[in-house]
Amino acid sequence: MLEHLEDHERIPYICRLLYEAYRLPVTWLNPKGETVQALHPFGHTRPPVEGIQGLPAEVLERIQAAAGSRNDSRTAAFPRICTTAYLENFIILPLCGKLEQTGAVVIGPSLYAPLTEENAGTLLRDHNTPPGEQEAWLQYYRRLPALDRMRLCHAAILLYTLATGQTLSVSELLLDSTLLQPAQLRDSTPDLNLSYRRENTWLHHDPSQERELFRHIRNGDKSGLLQTHAGFNEDQYGLLSKKSQLRSKKNLAISSITLATRAAIDGGLFWEIAYTLSDFHIQHIEELQDIPAVDRAQLAALCEFADHVKDNRRSKLSRTSALCQNYIFNHLYEELTLSKLAGVAGLNASYLSQLFKKETGLAVSDYIQRERIEEAKRLMEWPGISLSDIATRLHFNDQSYFTKVFKKYTGITPKQFRHDRGIT
Repeated sequence: MLEHLEDHERIPYICRLLYEAYRLPVTWLNPKGETVQALHPFGHTRPPVEGIQGLPAEVLERIQAAAGSRNDSRTAAFPRICTTAYLENFIILPLCGKLEQTGAVVIGPSLYAPLTEENAGTLLRDHNTPPGEQEAWLQYYRRLPALDRMRLCHAAILLYTLATGQTLSVSELLLDSTLLQPAQLRDSTPDLNLSYRRENTWLHHDPSQERELFRHIRNGDKSGLLQTHAGFNEDQYGLLSKKSQLRSKKNLAISSITLATRAAIDGGLFWEIAYTLSDFHIQHIEELQDIPAVDRAQLAALCEFADHVKDNRRSKLSRTSALCQNYIFNHLYEELTLSKLAGVAGLNASYLSQLFKKETGLAVSDYIQRERIEEAKRLMEWPGISLSDIATRLHFNDQSYFTKVFKKYTGITPKQFRHDRGIT
């Protein structure tokens, strides 16, 4: 592809091309780890970590590991997508060339998505980062570019193809053997554990019970759900943590909520509502400190999924109207128009307007207004968010218009709503 260029011309050209295309730091290192070329070089602003030499040293170790696994049928090792314990992503491509200093091309660091301050704080606490050092880390994370997983894979493939002239698929990249090393299990193996359970007739629950449980959620049948759940024996649950019974219970609860989320979506629940419910209940369970509380929270979560599916089915909407409602729910903070919804539904705007009003009893614009008022009520439960900010975020022209629409659907003004709930 670039055979007419020598290595000392070709590699800088590739680095520049990748930098311009993705705006990620790109560095060419020689085999000693010395920088030959750096475009927005990595690692210089990362806060120090006790016991770790630094980000460049950590990346160099990854390069050496990748270089040791070269496939002789290719002119370079596979690119590696590596993620550090602090969630920084790198693409590493060891190179083979005539020059001694061919070394490797490194793209990164980057994040899969921008880290919120809350998520970054949680991550830093996991690493026992002293509070006095957290602000430096937050500033560091704010400066890191974000590139989602699939785009990072394509960047790795583009780098490989430009460097070698060879093709590479996403599946080849992800299925590379060095990325899928089997976990080394200590003390026991699944086969031995299975033999022990069978010998002592300590068996897991019948999978038909599980299917029945989630069928009730899919059908919105809370009564059937409760009956089936009562049939599960405590000693038939798996053990998901050897060190902590509480942790094992939490893991089981989280697994069941994950499956319930899928069952509710299959039952017609808007997927954003289902995922939001899942997040809420899992976060709640993680905060609990005793097993009975986890058991109660798990059952309450499953029941709530069934209730939501039931409520959703009562509306008896066509797939088109349900699709529009789901789109409105997911894009409430964006500009919403009838023509945009018609494009989503693949229908004529006039026909969609008639169908939606016939099935919901509301014009599309009225439905959007009502949903925005419901969202405004949720936002107003949080102190510190001004009414003018809420009006702006939900696309009301001004605060007086927001007040007028709010009173239309609630019978009171936003200020009265907050006053009644003791929110300042």
